[in-house]
Amino acid sequence: MLVEIMCSEFKDHSKPRGRIRLRAGLNTVLGSESGSNSIGKSTFLMVLDFIFGGSDYVDKLTDVQTEVGVHTINFAFRFKEEMYYFARSTGDYNIVIGCDSDYRPLPNGSMPLNDYMEFLQQNYGLDLPGLSLRNAVGRFIRVYKRETLDEEHPLHQAKQETAKYAIEGLLKIVDLYSGIAEQSKITKEAKEKHDVFKKAQKYQYIPFVTKKSEYDRNEERISELASQAEELAHRSSNGLLDLDSMQAERLSMLHSNLSNFKRQRAKIVSQLRAIRADKELGKKSFKRNFEDLQRFFPEANLQRIESIEGFHKQLAGILKDEFSEMEENLQATLMLIEPEMKSIESSILEVGASTNLTVAVLEHYAAIDKELKTLRAANENFEKTKELSDTAKAYEETLNNLVREQIARMQQAINSEMFKINHEIYNGRKTAPSLTISDASHYNFFTPRDGGTGSQYKGLVVFDLAMLNLTPLPLLVHDSVMLKHIEDDAIEKILQLYSRTPKQAFIALDKEGSYTAEAQKIMNDTKILQLTAGEGALFGRTWNEV
Repeated sequence: MLVEIMCSEFKDHSKPRGRIRLRAGLNTVLGSESGSNSIGKSTFLMVLDFIFGGSDYVDKLTDVQTEVGVHTINFAFRFKEEMYYFARSTGDYNIVIGCDSDYRPLPNGSMPLNDYMEFLQQNYGLDLPGLSLRNAVGRFIRVYKRETLDEEHPLHQAKQETAKYAIEGLLKIVDLYSGIAEQSKITKEAKEKHDVFKKAQKYQYIPFVTKKSEYDRNEERISELASQAEELAHRSSNGLLDLDSMQAERLSMLHSNLSNFKRQRAKIVSQLRAIRADKELGKKSFKRNFEDLQRFFPEANLQRIESIEGFHKQLAGILKDEFSEMEENLQATLMLIEPEMKSIESSILEVGASTNLTVAVLEHYAAIDKELKTLRAANENFEKTKELSDTAKAYEETLNNLVREQIARMQQAINSEMFKINHEIYNGRKTAPSLTISDASHYNFFTPRDGGTGSQYKGLVVFDLAMLNLTPLPLLVHDSVMLKHIEDDAIEKILQLYSRTPKQAFIALDKEGSYTAEAQKIMNDTKILQLTAGEGALFGRTWNEV
């Protein structure tokens, strides 16, 4: 049981609040007579979620983290008369520190959050098949800004959680999940296989058709192609019947490769001819008589002309070297291509020798065979998709039947307990909430003939009290946002029910005069924290005023 909470940042008029002592039964956080907001009631309840492994205190109360900064929550549990002290910081909140009774860290006291959660789960007796502490407790910590305040979906731990997982969570905490765990695993695997196969089709990794009409057209085309192949075999004196389709495809590929090499060889031979022609042109000498040139052009600068001529000779030398290098490279490439072509021609002769078929016949056969394989694969995949879909649906139905069987008892027990609790609150004057789980993936929660806000939240309270009575659930947390909508007379009865539980119930309420005298007495007797505006707020100050 959680027995105390302490934080150096919790202050009352500048003085540390010290250790906040907790008890079995009801623990009330009281607000002011005027119902002041933003004084820390919900924040303190969110601290409870933080102590039980949640992160919403850090993730969603950003104003607290900004105004207060990094701080440490200290807390203690008592299990079998032995005390355990811990600290968890809002900084590195994935680590929990084991401490002594003065909250000094113990040597080697640091542990991962998951190890701490396992410690709590074992000591609370929540080590049930498939259940985790957060999966159990997190659903019943209903605080402003948490997603568990949905009065129509009490099983959900978060909005994005599916009804299927919410129902599984309920089955786990009532220890009925082990009976369907294996079937749930098989159903999940069957769905995953179907989904993976569908994705392979979506991204065109495999041939496929999606409609029966396409499947039928493929069957007609397969029949046509099979007839063509048979006719081709007949015309080829049955030689094709002994021809392996892979052999035919190989021959077609060999001819294609040979054609490519021939085109490359022709291109290289053409380039060699051009290079050799350029080299021959460079060998011709052209003698110039600069004296004759000067006779006709006496102003010509012979020195300049000679330097240009020298540059031309250097350039010609460079080009000659490049021509030679290109010629060598092309010749070497040609020498590599020739043996490849001979090898391919030899392979073609070998394959051709094993059959009496012409290349045209082989290529035609290869094309028919390729199309046949594609069409048959597409239709086989259509059949496989249907088979996987039918299997997944069958497993889903089996799972639903198992869930219905397990749920029948659980649903009856929960509804009976809610009826009993509701009768105690209203003495039979109002209808009780009802939980209806139709299958493994759908449920409804409502109060018949009463859809008012107060009734809806009352239904949520009644459901949680029923779960507290029927399961190993160790606590529930209800914020004032739930309770303030419920009529005052009913609140008195609800407070009495909270108080009688041997477990722990944490609530926040404003100490308003409208409550009955008995309700106010219970609130005062179970008060663990009194908060007011200004310096009486949880952190000794408020930051919402300008």
